[in-house]
Amino acid sequence: MIRIIHTLGGCGGTLLSRCIGVLPGVALLSEINPASVKLFPEFDPLCQDRKWFQLLDPAEADQFSTIDLGIARNFQELIEVFHTRAVAASRHLVLRDYSYVNFIGVPFIPDPPCRLILRTALPNAISTASVAFIRHPVDQWVSLSKHAEVKAVLTPAIFCDAYAAFLRELGAEQVYKYEDFVQNPHGVLRAICHDLALPFDPSFIHRFHRFNWVTGDMTRHGDQSISAPVRMNLPTAVIAQFDASKSFEYVLRATSYARPVMVQYPTW
Repeated sequence: MIRIIHTLGGCGGTLLSRCIGVLPGVALLSEINPASVKLFPEFDPLCQDRKWFQLLDPAEADQFSTIDLGIARNFQELIEVFHTRAVAASRHLVLRDYSYVNFIGVPFIPDPPCRLILRTALPNAISTASVAFIRHPVDQWVSLSKHAEVKAVLTPAIFCDAYAAFLRELGAEQVYKYEDFVQNPHGVLRAICHDLALPFDPSFIHRFHRFNWVTGDMTRHGDQSISAPVRMNLPTAVIAQFDASKSFEYVLRATSYARPVMVQYPTW
């Protein structure tokens, strides 16, 4: 089985990945997607395997390094080999999806397809299990906007439209919330492990902060406990942009997130 965690970015996926990464036998490829392989070196699954797992033998790594992994067929073949090697090593292969490029795109992809591309780029013969991880849209937008490449181009309207498309594409997918996870990390991770057929180990809570084989926001890398970030007031003009978005209304209804009386944002 191949396990998938669908995230849109800025939702605490790095924290969740660190917790899953320390579970027994897990080999987690972080923020991979056919559309993002060439964006940054750390998003290349070959680079991750070379640094973290060494599931592939040198000949396989060399072979795949000469082909375009942005082509779905080539990406599919690579994941199939990863799965074969993981099974042989008694490892549980987990793919943390980088859905940002499929739904939001800016400034990397001008016309994102608004589809879960990773779903269609996996070997058909191998069964999959998947979940999605989300966060309140305002907090998630603020978190994404910390990144220099994104800050100047990701408006609340663009983000809310992408978030709504992401939710529609998920369909009946099991969805977990960042807010629930930080309130009850043991209970939520246990449920995620059940859905992904992964072994749960309660000692993750004491070890996740030492797991560095992930990509993403490492601002709170040194934190040894799981908690929500400190917040400060968000400018009224930004709140107005969210309120003007019909997609914002849809996201709140679809996720049962409340409209805050005073919207706030993290300082980190």
